[in-house]
Formats: sequence, C-alpha cells, structure tokens
Amino acid sequence: MRRFLAQLHRKPDRHKRQFALLASGTITLLIFGIWSLVTFGEGRKVVVVSESENEVSPFQSLGTSVAATLEALKGSFGELKTGLQTINLETQYKDMKEGALDIYGQ
Repeated sequence: MRRFLAQLHRKPDRHKRQFALLASGTITLLIFGIWSLVTFGEGRKVVVVSESENEVSPFQSLGTSVAATLEALKGSFGELKTGLQTINLETQYKDMKEGALDIYGQ
C-alpha cells in the first residue's frame, strides 16, 4: 500500500483526481448500500423454505433484502412524484419574483 501511494504521488494531478473520485465513489456506494439494506431491509416478503431444508441460505436472505429495498425505494419515488405534482411552482415563482423586485427595485 505504501509503495502504491508513493507511486501515486509521482503521477500527474489528473491521475490523482481520478483515483480520488474512484475511491470516494466506491466508499460512498458501500455506505449507501449498507444504509439501504439496514433501513429498508425489514423483510416484507417471507422466504418459504421447503420441509427438507431447515435454513435459509445467505443468498436467499440477501436477495429478499435487496428486493424489499427496491420495493421501498419504488414506493418512496412514487410518493415523491405525487407530492411534486401537487406543488404549483409557477405561483411560487411569481411570488418570489415580485418579492425580489420589491427588494431590489424595478
């Protein structure tokens, strides 16, 4: 690791920025993935296990968690969409514009 960082110091700034973007993006995605599994992975679906099998495999559990997370996100985006449709942005813009003109003059 030290040798890699020493080599990175000798690289051009463009390469350093690319590495920083890749590293920060990877860490951010990892944190988001763990957060979404913890927050939305409450298991709304029940995994049916056959009588001959006593345990749920880790991949079945992970698949169920991911599916529940995606369903929760889908529902959240649906609620956001309906919420944005009820907002009248044009009226709010006109009010803000009139207020700005009162402050700064016409």
